Amino acid sequence: MPNVLTAIRILLTPVFLLLIFSESWYCKILALLVFTIASLTDFYDGRIARRDKTITSLGRFLDPLADKLLVSSALISFVILGMVEAWLVGAMLMRDMVITCLRVYIMRKGRQVVTSRLAKWKTMLQLVLAFGILVFINVRVIQAEITSQPLVLVDSWSHVVVNILVAAVTLVTILSGLRYLVDQYRRGA
Repeated sequence: MPNVLTAIRILLTPVFLLLIFSESWYCKILALLVFTIASLTDFYDGRIARRDKTITSLGRFLDPLADKLLVSSALISFVILGMVEAWLVGAMLMRDMVITCLRVYIMRKGRQVVTSRLAKWKTMLQLVLAFGILVFINVRVIQAEITSQPLVLVDSWSHVVVNILVAAVTLVTILSGLRYLVDQYRRGA
């Protein structure tokens, strides 16, 4: 069941992308709903695997990969929509790419890869950040629909606030990556 939930998260990612870039205002609401459901699968897959003692190597690999696909898709979407600075998202994506490659290398050597508490917090912060930005998008979309005004997703103050929040999560993301590299170096990866 945990791997099924992880697979659902992977399959919901392109659905989210189709909805977030749709021109219909109600598709933005559906994008938020799909993202929320996909995020909840992250919470439950690990919980069920630990409860039922069904943690597998496949699950240890796919779970963080599914997280990265969902979060990266959302963050790249926000860059395309002009809400988030590309360099902030690029720093997060670079960290995730390096750590994923290192995880694959370590797993191929037959060693177990354990996700640190800081890395779990990083993922949770990224999901909450993306959720918050999606809520903000939906408020703007609904406001534009109700008032028949042109849709303005981001103005100068919201751009600054959103990017400060993204910068904070980027910092945590980079710190968790550095912590991971130090831990692996100490273990002799």
